[in-house]
Amino acid sequence: MVSITKKRVKGTDYYYLSYSYRESGKVKLIEKAIGREIPSDLSKIQEELIYDIFSKLWLTRIEKIKQKYKSTLKKIPNPLKEKNLRDFGIRFTYNTNKIEGSSLTLRETALVIDEKEVPINKPTNDINEAQCHYLCYEEMIKTDTELSMDLIINWHKKLFSFHPNQESLAGLIRKDQIFISGSDFVPPPPKKVKGLLDKLFFWYNNKKNYLNPVLLACLMKFRFVSIHPFLDGNGRMSRLLMNYILYKNNYPMFNISADIRKTYYRALEKAQIGYSLKGDEMPFIGWFFKNYIKESKKKM
Repeated sequence: MVSITKKRVKGTDYYYLSYSYRESGKVKLIEKAIGREIPSDLSKIQEELIYDIFSKLWLTRIEKIKQKYKSTLKKIPNPLKEKNLRDFGIRFTYNTNKIEGSSLTLRETALVIDEKEVPINKPTNDINEAQCHYLCYEEMIKTDTELSMDLIINWHKKLFSFHPNQESLAGLIRKDQIFISGSDFVPPPPKKVKGLLDKLFFWYNNKKNYLNPVLLACLMKFRFVSIHPFLDGNGRMSRLLMNYILYKNNYPMFNISADIRKTYYRALEKAQIGYSLKGDEMPFIGWFFKNYIKESKKKM
């Protein structure tokens, strides 16, 4: 968690943004000076603190993962690379839909994608969403189109193109207030959604050539899903765009397992509430890097 602290130096009070973490059984701090007064807008300083935290705690491990991943790919023949991408896509499709409540097993997901077999007594929507999500994934890894809201809208149209209850809403930005079941976080009102999306993609285009891609993927995933621009499918779109950024920048993609969805949802909600109140994204960022590093090491 990020907090504002105050220190008295030679009789003068100075304010700092502070992030505490535990290392070798000791509590340590990473701080960023604010000044003698707390400004009304802390966003620039908060973002600088995030970069400092990332650089100190995770950058070295992330770069080791990238180098090992690059070395591993060099040793693999192209047909095996294609098979690995397909296997990842099936597992990614299974988990991302399972997080949202799909009843399909991993085996059933593979069958509906590879064999076009229809499992008995499974909802048609679950089957269609698995097939459509995999099509989105295939497009994601093949396209050279730059990440944009237009690209995400295209994915959203594909995801819900065969959904009888959602087809009329496919690819449309919401015009109604929505609530997230089981969460205390309330997404922004519809009148603010377009402006927030414009601001997010302006930020992305300014940062994409300078910010570490894994941190960029993490922040884009969190900020996009927090805007919640669609009536449904926001989580899946946010995980697609996250993996788009990772894949196009030659980092391992992140298959968020449905087995850890409780901690995933908890970290998201905690960060979304903290971000809306005081700009604190760290509960999700910390969760993301802990699990991304753990998941990436399994592939090495």
